[in-house]
Amino acid sequence: MIFFLLTFLVCGVYLALMIFYFIGWKNTSPETILIPGSNTQTRTKVSIILPVRNEEKNIQRILNHLSNQDYEKNKYEILVVDDFSEDRTSELVKSAGISNLKIVSLTKNGGKKNAITEGIYHSKGELIITTDADCEMGEKWISTLVFFYEKQHPKMIVAPVLLKDETTFSEIMQSQEMTVLTASACASIYYETPILCSGANLAYEKEAFLAVNGFEGVNKTATGDDVFLMLKIQKCFPGGIKYLRSKEAIVFTHPEPNYFSALRQRRRWASKTFSYGFSHVTGVAILIFTMNFFILLSGILSAINVKFVFALIMLLSLKCIVDLMLLQSASSFFGKRIHYVFFLIASILYPVYVTFVGVLSPITSYSWKGRKS
Repeated sequence: MIFFLLTFLVCGVYLALMIFYFIGWKNTSPETILIPGSNTQTRTKVSIILPVRNEEKNIQRILNHLSNQDYEKNKYEILVVDDFSEDRTSELVKSAGISNLKIVSLTKNGGKKNAITEGIYHSKGELIITTDADCEMGEKWISTLVFFYEKQHPKMIVAPVLLKDETTFSEIMQSQEMTVLTASACASIYYETPILCSGANLAYEKEAFLAVNGFEGVNKTATGDDVFLMLKIQKCFPGGIKYLRSKEAIVFTHPEPNYFSALRQRRRWASKTFSYGFSHVTGVAILIFTMNFFILLSGILSAINVKFVFALIMLLSLKCIVDLMLLQSASSFFGKRIHYVFFLIASILYPVYVTFVGVLSPITSYSWKGRKS
């Protein structure tokens, strides 16, 4: 009896959350695409911060995307911050021949937070935009972000990050998950309770970064530079974070090539959950874990006693419905195709995946870019 009461409670709270997110996503107005030449009216000086470590395979492509922006060259600079790369990354940057590019090399205290901080220290722009070396963006990316900044004057702009070129089941599963996360980020910001963002597509005022003392106080956690900073800015400037719902502002990256690398990535993401302290971010993460754990537990108990089958069917069906609502709406807006059969299969496997990641992440270490944490 207690199990069924807890099941109804968890399911009800999860459904309410996802419906709220669906409403928040739908109520966030899409930004109008810039008309050609409108960026010439902007005044904002921009600094693109690109932290890199061992990115010789990606660096030339991302530099091409950043240098081919339609934003005026004298109004933005590209600062590549080399985090003790052990390959040809630094050499390739120096030979790129881009006039508004500067390379900054860390001399002590490596790590992404320190790389971003050092880049900002050397920056001249009033608006900081961060991205990653494995990303791609359209030529109106900077001008769209600046247009939105000058229109709304937020302290921080969170913009969409999506996957591209997905073909296998694993890659499509990752892509659908990323699409839902992107829409959820948008909805949470609509309610002024931001839960996530990505440093691959993030912009904020340099003054806001300095006002919250950057990453001071959160330096000990290796990852989470983006969300930690977002939470600090939200606390210091309530309502100062806006989501840019625009196709022109999308940054694309590529899915992990297989299940094991995808699991490692998700473990790395989840490892910082409890570092946020007692917050709405942690609460949402616990709710999602609990919902998926109850589905998995119902499945196990159903194999023992048929009376638990109802709980399994109810949890799985209702979760699929609300998840699909958000996925379908976001996919339609971003022009992403939904693979319904893959979605159904992924929905069945997802509870196992989330439970595995949720249990192991806080108690195991991970390795990234040759560094262990």
